[in-house]
Amino acid sequence: MKKVFLVSGIDMEDADTESIYLKEAINKRGIESSIVNWDDPDVNWSEANLSISRTTSSYIFNPEKFFDWAKKVEETSTLWNPSHIMEWNHHKRYVIELQEKGIPVPETILMPQNTDTPFNEIINEIPWNDFVLKPCIGGGSSGLRRFNKESPDLETHFWNLNRDGYHQVFSFGEFDFIPCDTLVQPYLPEITEVGEASLIYFGGEFSHSVIKKVKSGDFRAHPIWGAEVLRYIASEEEVEIGYSALRVVGHPTEYARLDMIPTRDGPIVIEIELIDPFMFFDHLPETVESYVDHIENFLNNP
Repeated sequence: MKKVFLVSGIDMEDADTESIYLKEAINKRGIESSIVNWDDPDVNWSEANLSISRTTSSYIFNPEKFFDWAKKVEETSTLWNPSHIMEWNHHKRYVIELQEKGIPVPETILMPQNTDTPFNEIINEIPWNDFVLKPCIGGGSSGLRRFNKESPDLETHFWNLNRDGYHQVFSFGEFDFIPCDTLVQPYLPEITEVGEASLIYFGGEFSHSVIKKVKSGDFRAHPIWGAEVLRYIASEEEVEIGYSALRVVGHPTEYARLDMIPTRDGPIVIEIELIDPFMFFDHLPETVESYVDHIENFLNNP
C-alpha cells in the first residue's frame, strides 16, 4: 500500500485541521496516510512514498535545521515541495526577484540584517510616508507593522526586526523571533478597502481562490488577526499573474498559494507561499478532493 506523510510540527499539531481533512480523503482512496512532525527525531521518513509539508511554520525559528531535515527526507523519499523550492521561498528576497522579472509587486526596499546604515539615512531612503515594515523570514504577519516617518516607535521596531529580535503576541501564544533582513514597502490602502485575494494552485494548475477581509481597525489580512475569509472568483488577470509568478520559481511546484491585493492599477502580488500554505479547505471543502487527485496521480505515476 502506498503511504503519505502529512508533515506538521510539534508546536502546530492542535492547529493542523487541514491535514485531518486530507488524511481522511487520502485514506478513502485506499492510500495510507498519517500526520507526523518534521521535528520528531523518531520518524522513519523512508517509510512514506511521499511526504508533504503541511504546517511546518516552526521552521522560521531554525531555517537551517529545517532544510537539513528536508534534504534528509529527499535521500529516501519524495518531498513536496522539494527542498530547493522551499529554500528559495523562505526568505522574502524573492519579492525582489519577482520585481526584476516584471511581476507586479509592491515597490520594495530590502535592508540587510545588522545594517550599519545610520537610521536617519534609512529614513531618507524611504520614498513613502505611509509604509510597512516586515521581516524577511516570518509567518502569520508576525512583525508586520504600518508606520509613517513621524511614528514614535518606528526606529525601535526597525532595529528589533533588523538587529535585536522581536516579541510577538498571538491569541494562541507568545513567541520570540530572531532578527533578519527587513523589507520596507508602501502601504496599499486597497488592503482595507477590498481585501487580499488568495489563489491556490495544485501541480501548477489553478484550483480555487478566497478573499480575506481585514478586521475593522487592522490591516493584516490573516484569519489569526480576525480577517474574514470569503469565497472569491479570481479574475482571469489574477490567475494569469499567478502563473507568471510561478514561472519565476523556475521549477514545477506541487502546491502554491499566491496572495494578491486587487488595486486600482491591477493585482499586486504580496506573497508566494510554497512551504506550508493554508489552503482554505474549511471554506471550500470540495477542493480537498482536487488536491487528493493530484496526490493520487503522483503515487500512480511517480
